[in-house]
Amino acid sequence: MFSKPILALDTAAGASTCLLLADGSVHSASMKTPRAHSRELLPMLQNLLNAQGLRWQDIQAFAVGTGPGSFTGLRVACATIAGINASLKKPVVSLSSLAITAKQVGDVSQKFWAIEDARSGLVYAAEFEAGKCVTQPQCLTWQDFQALNPKVYISLSDIPVDLVGVTQLPVTCSRELALAASVLALHGDEQSALWVEPLYLQPSQAEKNLA
Repeated sequence: MFSKPILALDTAAGASTCLLLADGSVHSASMKTPRAHSRELLPMLQNLLNAQGLRWQDIQAFAVGTGPGSFTGLRVACATIAGINASLKKPVVSLSSLAITAKQVGDVSQKFWAIEDARSGLVYAAEFEAGKCVTQPQCLTWQDFQALNPKVYISLSDIPVDLVGVTQLPVTCSRELALAASVLALHGDEQSALWVEPLYLQPSQAEKNLA
């Protein structure tokens, strides 16, 4: 198990969410304005530490939702933690953003898919069973996803196609609680580094335009 305090950050699902695990308690904060990372993200993290009387030097590990998700959000999250950790040199663990989403349905015994609209006719998808990811996150066309014969899914984004015969699970817990559950599930034997890279499953719009 990673020693605490642990600071976690997730920006894949719109507005940023961060949390601090310290002294047996979970403290969280969310950015009120999506896409306002440049002016709100660092103050939000600093305020979270200040409220618990902690310094950056007190943080023992970081966890980051690395995607798949918004290109800008993922870049900002990874770059922010890398910058903070440049002098601290603490372990940084990568969290699947779809796995965090999967935890927002609570305890579901059946298999289900966590999906997010990737735009341009594509979908990010990963299948889960008993809280475990059973397929690696992938980027598919909606046609290819439906060919997998999904039965149940959760998504935080609006779905641009009609998934006939597929049941949508309701979101039963907040992003903060799901992020906390993901961090609490860490055992300390996960692969860590001094920084992590965003999980890009498709080219950026700039790369598509260049091509």
